[in-house]
Amino acid sequence: MRVLLINAPVARASLHARQSPPLGVAYLADALRRAGHEVEVLDLNVSGLNLRRLDVVMERVRPDLVGISAHTETYPNALRISQHLKVTVPGVRTVFGGPHPSIMPEGVLAESSVDYVVVGEGERTLVELAAAIGSASPDFRAIKGLAWKDAGETVVNERRAPMHADEVGLPARDLLSLDFYADAFSVLTARGGCPYRCPFCSASFIWRGVHRQRSARAVVDEIEMLARDYGARFVFFVDDIFTLDRRWVDELLVELGRLLGVVTWGCATRVDLVDAELLSRMASAGCTGIQFGVESGSQTILDSVKGIEKPRALEAVTWATAAGIHATASFMVPFPDDTLETLRETFEFMGWLQDAGAELMMSYTAPFPGTLFYDKAEELGLRILTDDWEQFDAKHIVMETRNLDAATIERVVDCEMGRLGLGKTA
Repeated sequence: MRVLLINAPVARASLHARQSPPLGVAYLADALRRAGHEVEVLDLNVSGLNLRRLDVVMERVRPDLVGISAHTETYPNALRISQHLKVTVPGVRTVFGGPHPSIMPEGVLAESSVDYVVVGEGERTLVELAAAIGSASPDFRAIKGLAWKDAGETVVNERRAPMHADEVGLPARDLLSLDFYADAFSVLTARGGCPYRCPFCSASFIWRGVHRQRSARAVVDEIEMLARDYGARFVFFVDDIFTLDRRWVDELLVELGRLLGVVTWGCATRVDLVDAELLSRMASAGCTGIQFGVESGSQTILDSVKGIEKPRALEAVTWATAAGIHATASFMVPFPDDTLETLRETFEFMGWLQDAGAELMMSYTAPFPGTLFYDKAEELGLRILTDDWEQFDAKHIVMETRNLDAATIERVVDCEMGRLGLGKTA
């Protein structure tokens, strides 16, 4: 079977949108290819929503199945793609996957241009779907992790059990034009499983808290391959919490010793999962950059949404900087209980971290489907301002709180970001 996998693009093309290649799509491509299918990948974040380019690729590939990966902000463009395909290529089968379809499969399948939805981890589900489509008598009910239509009725099958992380394989990077990405060599060390269940994050809904770490040796073998075959000199570990398992990190740092002087690396984690000694060892093993999700500078807000202490955030930045690691601290506004006073505390604390050596990032909070902020919006005093998913990009104010309206939020953010010498939100 011929399969085309498409990464749906953001509404407004930007350098940030193509910061790194779509690893999720590349993992799916690898699984399909190992199952004997012909696969191509089209990342429309490189060009933006270019339907003419899509037509050219469709004419060349002539796929039997088109898979479209979508986040919440890219879901409208994913629909535009599938609607276009149903008009230009009658009979083509379309399957959606990614965070947004996984969380809202019934709503996605309500669209006439969507035939199937892969819910959650997609490698085995997509391979089984391709086999079923190619079968004379397909049994879609037997495919775990699949949502589909049966005589016009939506059916959501039983969820699929998670794979062991080392069984997944490696992403088919050869199907991507890596020269187009700023961080071309991103690496995933684990599958899902953040245990913290922050109310603004949908990861726990998608992954159900099941954390599956790849072996340290397998991770470093992949990096060694990237250095040898692709000339990689820097890799970024795209896991949400790189230092979640301290024993595993210790093993990885030992394995990374064989690449000292060849590859440097960066990661992201929580401020309460590092200390001075660990950061020093990470730097000695080649770490040059780390991102901390601090989120707020008000302890009251942090107690309700993050569970970290402000002094620990300042220590983490100080320790990283002292070790020679470039630290980035990211923040979001507003949170449900934010007031003008807590916003003042947030921007004041951002200034402290900036003085300690951190690069700062600011974004607007988006109540994504699957989060407490979305599911309990009314109870939390939140007013969601739009149902245009394209606005859920962290660059637009899409919710007001019981204490702060959109105009006030924008005024405060613009004033304080200017005072800190920063531009608009990320």
